[in-house]
Amino acid sequence: MDFPVKGKNAIVTGGASGINLAFVKLLIGQGANVVVGDLQESAALQELEKQPRSSKLLFQKTDVSKWDELEALFTRAKTALGPLDLVCNGAGVFEPAWSNFWTDTETDNYKSLDINLTAVIKGTRLAIRDQITRSKGRKAGGTVGVILNISSLAAQRMLFNQPIYSATKAGVSAIVRSLGPLHEEFGIKVVAVAPGMVYTPLWSDNPEKLKAADKKDVWITPEEQAEVMLQLVEDGAYEGGTVLETLKGFTRRVYIDSPLPEGPGSTISNLDAITNDTIALLERERKNDHAKIDM
Repeated sequence: MDFPVKGKNAIVTGGASGINLAFVKLLIGQGANVVVGDLQESAALQELEKQPRSSKLLFQKTDVSKWDELEALFTRAKTALGPLDLVCNGAGVFEPAWSNFWTDTETDNYKSLDINLTAVIKGTRLAIRDQITRSKGRKAGGTVGVILNISSLAAQRMLFNQPIYSATKAGVSAIVRSLGPLHEEFGIKVVAVAPGMVYTPLWSDNPEKLKAADKKDVWITPEEQAEVMLQLVEDGAYEGGTVLETLKGFTRRVYIDSPLPEGPGSTISNLDAITNDTIALLERERKNDHAKIDM
């Protein structure tokens, strides 16, 4: 059964930029009410808030790695909008210098693990807790709510330079597949997109990673990715547990034993350029030279 977003209430974490902002724009354009949870309001989100519309768009400052702030986001959304029909756990980081496996600067935990995986799991649980209250008496095959999580091609195409990122995205795909039975049993559709090479601040704000790209490389736009996200939410042909990969101009369902992604938007040309940075760091570590080098 299809799940049109018009008139629905949604949370989108990480919705101030990148593919999640593009998704917020689509939801608002379709008449959904949205609460964005992010660390700060971007200029682009503020501009969107000023535009006339028939639905609500609210912002809640949220660090998704802090469970009290994540829970406060859900409380604010339910108070302001009502029942939560759609939750997109979109916030994520691309193994930044401040939370990186190889430079290993953190002393208590890997914050990128908290953001990319633990917060997704907690956000999914909070969404289930809200949506399951509406599952009684639903029509056979009906969907009472959708939870959309963000995986990545990195869940299959392992990245030597960003092993935490790869591990978290594999974890996102795994938990989505694990929760597939919720759809048939309770009408809660838990799904994920696995984007390919999308040109967002995860890349553009990280020149040390962007040097792996070449002018001839093909990028997916945030708007193209957001269209796939909306289709996955609304189209009844996609059941709970679906992980849908996005490349340039086409999609495919991804299973545990699926072959590696191929085609435009599946990779970039000069991955060796950043792999060599990590090799150089490890060579220095092997020689017991603990001097810092830039990644």
